[in-house]
Amino acid sequence: METSTLVVIISLMTVGFLMLFIGLLLQKKKTTEVRSTQRLVTDLDILRLFDKQPGGLLSADMVAEKTKLTKGEASSRLSSLSTGGLLIAGTNPTGMKYYYELSAPLEEIKGIQLSGEPFLTIEDLQEIFIAYDYKVSPHDLMVTTGLPWKMLSREMKHFRKEKVIDVAYIQRPGDSYKQYILMEEYHRSEALDLESRTRINEEVKQVLYDERYLV
Repeated sequence: METSTLVVIISLMTVGFLMLFIGLLLQKKKTTEVRSTQRLVTDLDILRLFDKQPGGLLSADMVAEKTKLTKGEASSRLSSLSTGGLLIAGTNPTGMKYYYELSAPLEEIKGIQLSGEPFLTIEDLQEIFIAYDYKVSPHDLMVTTGLPWKMLSREMKHFRKEKVIDVAYIQRPGDSYKQYILMEEYHRSEALDLESRTRINEEVKQVLYDERYLV
């Protein structure tokens, strides 16, 4: 192989690794912003901003004006909620500015009795499914628990691993395309014995501690 060709290959590989490294740093920064700014404005607070906004459309600039977030922080938070399916995004004609709106309306049901734990327990999950007639979207989880979406999403991933729930991506007019399904054997609140409930809750809690969703 000629020296010049080798230099080109090494240069391209170096640029590729550098771009990958920068991408990972930016992703880490974004994740840190999403978590650290929850104390300023929760994910549910942001969703309610959209719910109250005339026309339902907001940009990162507009969210920053209405909250204590900077434009960069607002952009990270909106991008995270959009990736999670809670918001949908579109651009202006130049493609340089993003506007977001709720992907489904917020439906709050009063009287749901949750455990009071700082995470979603299996008892909470069953209570929510019963209240929403077994049609539960990410938005429903948000309005009932008030927990950060990343944390809820991680919990639901664990519940799916335990075969407590499944996920369906399906068009539902007026509702989220993402729907959680509670497996039939868990439809009854007493479907699990105390030992099984405790085990699953402790496993969920440990996962959240290990991944620093709980501290």
